[in-house]
Amino acid sequence: MSDEESDPIKRPKALYLYHASNSFATESVFQFLSYFATRLGASFVQLAWMSALLNLLPNALQHFWGFVSDNTKLFKRSTWILGASVLASISFFMISQVTSPDELILLVILYSIALSIITPTWSALQGDWIAPAKRGTVLSNFHIIGGIFGLVGMLVAAYLIYIDNTNSADAFRKPFILSGIVTLIAGLFLIRVPYRDPNKIPDLAITEETKHTYSDSFHAFTKAQMIYVFFMSFIWPLWAVLMIKKVGATNLELIGLSVAGAVSEMCFQPLVGRLVDRVGPLPVLTLSRMMFVFLPATMVLFPRVEVILLLQIFIFGPAFAGFLVTTSAHILDLSPNNERAAYFSYFNARVGICTFAGTLVGGYLAHSIEWYTGDYWQAIFTVYMLSTLGRLFGTTYFMRLKSPRPYPSSIRILDRMQTMRPPWQR
Repeated sequence: MSDEESDPIKRPKALYLYHASNSFATESVFQFLSYFATRLGASFVQLAWMSALLNLLPNALQHFWGFVSDNTKLFKRSTWILGASVLASISFFMISQVTSPDELILLVILYSIALSIITPTWSALQGDWIAPAKRGTVLSNFHIIGGIFGLVGMLVAAYLIYIDNTNSADAFRKPFILSGIVTLIAGLFLIRVPYRDPNKIPDLAITEETKHTYSDSFHAFTKAQMIYVFFMSFIWPLWAVLMIKKVGATNLELIGLSVAGAVSEMCFQPLVGRLVDRVGPLPVLTLSRMMFVFLPATMVLFPRVEVILLLQIFIFGPAFAGFLVTTSAHILDLSPNNERAAYFSYFNARVGICTFAGTLVGGYLAHSIEWYTGDYWQAIFTVYMLSTLGRLFGTTYFMRLKSPRPYPSSIRILDRMQTMRPPWQR
């Protein structure tokens, strides 16, 4: 496996077309799914179950689909993604017609099945067409393209919601219809991608001892991510309630905040990509996790649209840019060519279970506090502060991780912080 500076692999344009159109489809609706549910009258518990299932099922079901993608000779990876895109398209059309939160939850399950096929297979397909020395830059390019078209999707959705001229659930229906059409088109692009046999792609020549080191690093990384996302996901079912009931944001303001975060993330992508190629994905991911720590506390201490807008631009954008590039790049660093989908499915399944548990804990905890105190704001404030403390605890596990794959440089401040071990890790 060559680490030469030039990129030796010529990627089919259809890969970029798929990523662009799929990003357009998903960003035009999933930024607003919880708002749609809240407008339909969803409770804390219903929002928690919807968010939890959307995190559990697409990830837990990957165990099966990742194995199939790596081992089946009947279909190539792009064929599996096409079939799942058809199923996802159907689910979007059906979501556009729901009249209650319970119906929405059932259709989220259908979409989750499609997503469980797409996610590991697409990550592995990308890995098949990216040289190891260029992973940061190429993945960054993918995310920039996805960010641009995702932003266009959000703006189109904003227009469709704006012309509806109401703050009701009906304003969100047309974007789901559009998303269903574009998702189907996205899958069709992959028909033009030729098959690239993972077993015939040059791989890194390493000893058995080194293979064990890579495996141990992968499992330690998975554990750190599981701990972090458990606490991170506490606030996910409460976000829409915070924005709509406490902040008082309109549909247009909600879209504006999402657009601001997307533009910021897209602007930071080139810098993150180059940094990953220079220092490796793990230090950049650790910095990203550190940036996410104080977001919940700041939001509930200063629940204003202006404050959250600044957080979206200067904290969420760069932190999310780091997360998007680094997670895939690090797993590709540690996984053999012919087991990539299995590695992604293993990682995503365990992270998905933790986000499922964390989301339900956050939702039910908020429900219990609201029932006991009669104050929804006290419930949101408490859960957001607990998420802040949990993220701080989880960050310490990322600071202890080390990548077995050498990179030209490092981030000195992280090198020094890695020598500071907290009491619970001694």
